[in-house]
Amino acid sequence: MRGEAKNGILIIKPIGWRQACFSLFLLIISVFFAIISRYGLLVSWLGTISMLLLSLLSLLDQVLEWSRLKVDSRGFWLRGWFRNQMFEHHEIEDFKIHEFTGKKLLTVVLKEHARRSRKLPDQPIPFPCCFGRPIEEVLKVVKSKIDRTPRPLLPKT
Repeated sequence: MRGEAKNGILIIKPIGWRQACFSLFLLIISVFFAIISRYGLLVSWLGTISMLLLSLLSLLDQVLEWSRLKVDSRGFWLRGWFRNQMFEHHEIEDFKIHEFTGKKLLTVVLKEHARRSRKLPDQPIPFPCCFGRPIEEVLKVVKSKIDRTPRPLLPKT
């Protein structure tokens, strides 16, 4: 986890060695596909190219910080490969841990006005921002970063 940067911005990003190991694993699988000939030349090339592309994307994700949680004066911005979520400070009631299929999952509980404006059901929203870190540590950090300064409720246009 990267600490406070200038202007009070906090960035939580994936653990470097875990993501590097995943990229290395994908690279090794691509080498496997390159040398295997049991399934034919076409399968070998398709496997090699797809695994090389995935390992390159994983490496670029690590270098360019595509997947990360950024906490700034506006709110919490969770960016991933397939989904982006942005919650402003005044929309958040609390963060909680819920158990889902035997695993702990960090969730965000939105205030009533935020659920109505986003047309969401009355239930916590998954907020998977741990990136391989202990969930209790991340929960403590995100709870401490909620800005509870009163703000006027302005309709979004």
